[in-house]
Amino acid sequence: MRRERVSDDIYVFTSSLYAQVTASAVVHRDGIIVVDTLPYPSETRSMIAHLKELGKGKIKYLINTHWHADHTFGNYLFDDDVQLVCHKRCYNELIARGAGALLEAQAAVPEFEEVTLRIPDIIFDNGDMVLHVGNKSVELRLMPGHSSDTTVAYAREDKVLLASDAMMPVPYFVPGNRHELRQSLEKMLEYPLESMVQGHGEVLLRGEIPKAVDAGLRYLDTIEDKVRQIIERRQPRERLDRITIDECGRSRIPLNGLVQELHRINLHTLYDTLIAEQEAAREAEAAASYADK
Repeated sequence: MRRERVSDDIYVFTSSLYAQVTASAVVHRDGIIVVDTLPYPSETRSMIAHLKELGKGKIKYLINTHWHADHTFGNYLFDDDVQLVCHKRCYNELIARGAGALLEAQAAVPEFEEVTLRIPDIIFDNGDMVLHVGNKSVELRLMPGHSSDTTVAYAREDKVLLASDAMMPVPYFVPGNRHELRQSLEKMLEYPLESMVQGHGEVLLRGEIPKAVDAGLRYLDTIEDKVRQIIERRQPRERLDRITIDECGRSRIPLNGLVQELHRINLHTLYDTLIAEQEAAREAEAAASYADK
């Protein structure tokens, strides 16, 4: 696990075991707010131990930015008096799908056998939620697209956006929604920012953020154009695999190359989505024509 300090009071912990997942902490002598856990128990334990060794306040809150296992599996390792926080959508997903996801992971990875599902006990729904420790404020806002429940956390005083998987080296909207992800990326630029912590990968500095957001938006436009062309030309689905991530404006290097697989999944999901949208449009047109008669 890699540790870094992105401001005087914000620490970022990056997994070396799975996809460079990040977790963060806003630290104050009156308390610590942790954003997400790391997927493997050993790494989450190391993160908690480091935060305790700082000699600052106790961990008061743990935020789950969305329900995915790589951000929530470490919940059970936090002390019982730590209050877990998430959006209502995240809560509902954990209730509905968390146990099944855990069983699948335990069957595949021996280290997950000790993991138990812990569900957040503080839920917010409409609007934003703000947590306070001392003179630190962390604003939580729903920004779906990567998933329906993705939430970002903005450390106001430090001007750091803990963006979760709403921001990644390649925009990834499976099983979310590409239109919502576009809107969420655009909203990120409304914050005054010194740095941005991606859900996976490197921390972005102030000058890099607008370029990274713009590149993400252009990537979404590019893959949609390319997939539409394949459908319109009635080319076989296998043609999707010839669309490289490089020609869509993103590097194949981040996350130890995992971005290439995320890109491939984006393309195939988008293909299915566009086909379904076309079929729905034809059915609606036929229904309207029949009604006119």
